[in-house]
Amino acid sequence: MTQLFTNLRLLDPEAGTLEPAAVLVRNGVIAEVLDHGATAADGAELIDCGGHILAPGIVDIGVKVCEPGERHKESYRSAGRAAAAGGVTTMVTRPDTDPAIDSPETLEFVTRRANEAAPVNVVPMAALTKGREGREMTEIGFLMDAGAAAFTDCD
Repeated sequence: MTQLFTNLRLLDPEAGTLEPAAVLVRNGVIAEVLDHGATAADGAELIDCGGHILAPGIVDIGVKVCEPGERHKESYRSAGRAAAAGGVTTMVTRPDTDPAIDSPETLEFVTRRANEAAPVNVVPMAALTKGREGREMTEIGFLMDAGAAAFTDCD
């Protein structure tokens, strides 16, 4: 499927610009950024964006998700849906769960659960110390191998 998004303003934070543009998308992937006056090409579906802003996805660092332990408060599904509604494409989650994310097994469970439930990317942090108690270091190397993005004992 090919779509041409026209009549939009493209935000490029790296360049510090906000410019009129058109964006060609093929199979869900941005194929080309075009001049704002571009017209439909090769049978592309034409979508008029009404002057709205197209920006890179937002990364939310330090998201509190209560899984495992207190899923009734905030699950990966509910947090992910709220994030997506606000333009967030990636959540970096905290390890302050019950139990704390302080072992490769817990981290792997959380990663698997997040991938099944959340409509956005989830990148988990792991605890710096066992039980987040500040006494005994976690196995940082094993946690890194299991996918921990960072380490913290935060609340």
